[in-house]
Amino acid sequence: MKLRYQDTFFGFLWSLIRPLLQGAVLFVVLRKFIRIDVPDYHLVLLAGLFPWTWFQTSLVIAVASFASNGALIKKVYFPRFVLPLATVMNNGVQYALSIPVLVLLLLIGGYTPNWTWLVGIPYLLVVEALLIMGIVLFIASLDVYFRDLEHLTDVFVGLIWFYLTPVIYPLSLVPQKYHAWVLLNPMASLIEGWRALFLRNQLPGADMWPALLFAGAIAAVGAFSFRTMQGGFADAL
Repeated sequence: MKLRYQDTFFGFLWSLIRPLLQGAVLFVVLRKFIRIDVPDYHLVLLAGLFPWTWFQTSLVIAVASFASNGALIKKVYFPRFVLPLATVMNNGVQYALSIPVLVLLLLIGGYTPNWTWLVGIPYLLVVEALLIMGIVLFIASLDVYFRDLEHLTDVFVGLIWFYLTPVIYPLSLVPQKYHAWVLLNPMASLIEGWRALFLRNQLPGADMWPALLFAGAIAAVGAFSFRTMQGGFADAL
């Protein structure tokens, strides 16, 4: 984090400024222009945007973790998985440090956190970290051999997955007949889990099963792919 923000005036605050500015722009466009009629829409938006930023930023940056560190991988032995893990955890820490900002806005809006946060936040952090790390290990391992994956990931996550996930809109605005399909998206159930915790003090329920199932499966696939392919990293880079 020191390296990332060195020689900048605002330092760590940049990690908060970006999602807050993005949230402000989306709020104006969607609430004032398109007129999405959702109570406390600014809180609904940020409760989804903050955890999504962790997910998107980690995937876009960490997908090149192995391919962009070829010289280091060839020069010295170390556990290779720490390269993407460092990026995922770095962004996870930034997300955790942004939660107090959301808490302040919730308090201003009349919301009061309770004991459920003590259980819900660590639980959701672990699930999201597992989900991100599994996807990153799988794609980053393949990226050593197929560099187009960096660009495909950026396009897919930023332009397709983002709009298929209820980040800028709550699930309640999606017609009921599509709810089951939307919730098959692991990030959809995860974002709704964060919203339920932040806005209603509700612990994640049965609707979280897609995120749990996918996180466990992709973690296993990612670990297997990494262990299978890492032996050829030095030759391919």
